[in-house]
Amino acid sequence: MSTPDPAWLVWGPPALVGCALAATVLALGMPRGGSAADRRLRSIDQYVQGTGGAAAAARTARGPSGLSTALVDLGDRATTGRPSTARTAALLERADLPLRAGEWAVLRAVAVLAGAALGLLMIHGSIGANLIGLLLGGGLGTLAPVVFLRVCASRRARRFEAQLPDVLTLVASSLQTGFSLLQALDAVAQDVAEPTAKELSRALAETRIGADIGDALDRMADRMDSTNLRWTSMAIGIQRQVGGNLAETLKTTAATLRDRESLHRHVRALSAEGRLSAYVLIAMPVGIFLYMTRINYDYVSLLWTTPLGLAMSAAGVVMLGIGVVWMRKVVDVEV
Repeated sequence: MSTPDPAWLVWGPPALVGCALAATVLALGMPRGGSAADRRLRSIDQYVQGTGGAAAAARTARGPSGLSTALVDLGDRATTGRPSTARTAALLERADLPLRAGEWAVLRAVAVLAGAALGLLMIHGSIGANLIGLLLGGGLGTLAPVVFLRVCASRRARRFEAQLPDVLTLVASSLQTGFSLLQALDAVAQDVAEPTAKELSRALAETRIGADIGDALDRMADRMDSTNLRWTSMAIGIQRQVGGNLAETLKTTAATLRDRESLHRHVRALSAEGRLSAYVLIAMPVGIFLYMTRINYDYVSLLWTTPLGLAMSAAGVVMLGIGVVWMRKVVDVEV
């Protein structure tokens, strides 16, 4: 009996992944009815413009935009009704990414496929090595978009929190010159930097269509996940109910927020050495593993070609995860 060619063991799984991806793209690119909203728009176009509008819509559906619409429609159907969809939409809104939850789901699927292909290219050889590369690459493609979205959302939220004391001081100064609260917020929204300018403009737009300023500020606090803005909105609501000097209230709130931010930065400076040690200890096992795969592949391959090696690899991953959570809790000091 002839033995199989080792080249098939190396390039067989990537070829299968490529064929599956091509089949998926071709299946999604076939002419289809689209969503209910698209069908209603095409029916209106046909009624207003005659058959020419319908033909143009059909040509558009068969083109590249039709393929992208089909992918987004598939992502919308996959995310509808999921509990995580609302959280994803909130993170996309906080990060100011012009994407819907369905579009983000399509990008995550593409990232998983790209990560799996990258893992197969970096770790290849036997069937076990291909499987390990596929799992590692797919896991990286699954986690990378989530980490990217959370980092973008947290960075924008931190910029908003850092600008909030100065914004409150400007609003208080405008109130002292005789402006109303809405006029003061409008004047500040035209002068401050992003992301506060965009969020204030959105809150003011809500008030122009009938929303209460307190409710608009509460929704802005929910969008940015800002506890400081919730306190500010609460102070404004109490002042509107019982009366008082709103300018002095906002100045006191701004001073409190500055003191709290100063204490938070002081704590981060004191814990910088612990956080750096945690980063080094987390990156060391991964870096040594990647280095050894290039230097002595036969030695490292025992981790996924033998039962004992697989058990040790699983135990190492679990212990690394526990260590990451442990060190993160140690260096995370609430202020």
